[in-house]
Formats: sequence, C-alpha cells, structure tokens
Amino acid sequence: MPSAGPVVNRRGLLAGGAALAVLGVSASACSQPPPKPPAVEELLGPLDQARRDTALAAAAAEAVGLAPQVAAALTVVSTQRAAHARALATEIARAAGKLTASSSETTSPSPAPQAAPPPPPPPPPPVADVINALRASADSAGRLVATSSGYRSGLLASIVASCTASYQVALVQGGPSV
Repeated sequence: MPSAGPVVNRRGLLAGGAALAVLGVSASACSQPPPKPPAVEELLGPLDQARRDTALAAAAAEAVGLAPQVAAALTVVSTQRAAHARALATEIARAAGKLTASSSETTSPSPAPQAAPPPPPPPPPPVADVINALRASADSAGRLVATSSGYRSGLLASIVASCTASYQVALVQGGPSV
C-alpha cells in the first residue's frame, strides 16, 4: 500500500517560511503604537534645582571666615551643578527638537540708570542649606531615573551620584572637607 501523504519540496517550504516571516513582521508592526517622544517637562524640575543649587553653593562659598577647604568644596559643587544645568538644558533642547549650537544662556544685562544704591546683599547661606538642597536634588532626580531610559536615565543617575557624593563626602559636617 503506497501512502498518499503530502509531498513537501524545498521551494514550498522556503516560500511558506518567507510568507510567515513577512506576516509576523507586519502583524507585530501593526499591533504596537509608535513610540512616544520623551516628555521634556520632567526635566524642567531638575534643571531649576541645578540652577538654584549653583547659585546657593556659589553664595555659600563667599562666606567670610569659611575654612578654605570648605570654600573650595562649595566652589566645586557650584561648578558641577552648573554643568548639570547645561547638560539638562541640552537634553531638553534635543528632545524638543530645538538643539542649537549653544544651549547655554548668554544674555548681557542692560545698563540701569543710577537712581539709588543697591541694598546690601543678603548674608551667605550656611553650608547646611547647600547640603539640604543637594539632598533634595538627588532625591528628585532619583525618582525620575526609574521612569526614564537610555541617555536621559544615565544623565539623571549621574546627577544623583554627584549630588549624593557632594553632600555625603565633600560637605558632610565633620567630614574630610568641613
């Protein structure tokens, strides 16, 4: 008794495999929505914090009677937070599709008429204020790391690490530099 089973040749098998591959790719492409562009708004908070931390650390570094190593540590913190602000501004511009040659702010103040002498500057903030601000910045950026991906996640994690090292090592009360 000869069997009357189906005969499958190599060409038929290859054609069927190719058809299944095309069907699988097209079905998976239709089922997934296009990826959403990353939200830029989530980086505005860390950007504002970086700018405030920069000014706060710079002001604290100018305190009279501050130990030289503390003033130097505050200057480094101010410089690092300024770099964070530039990196965040660049990422915001890139994600918004508005990347320019320079993302830093370059505004020149216009001369004001001399009406009255300016009020005396406020006293410099204590180092504890800088530590608290850095701790808040690290916590805020740390919450965003978990919801971000790719370069943005790495940038935020780097900011968390820098802020944490600054307030736990460089500026810790009674530590190496304070």
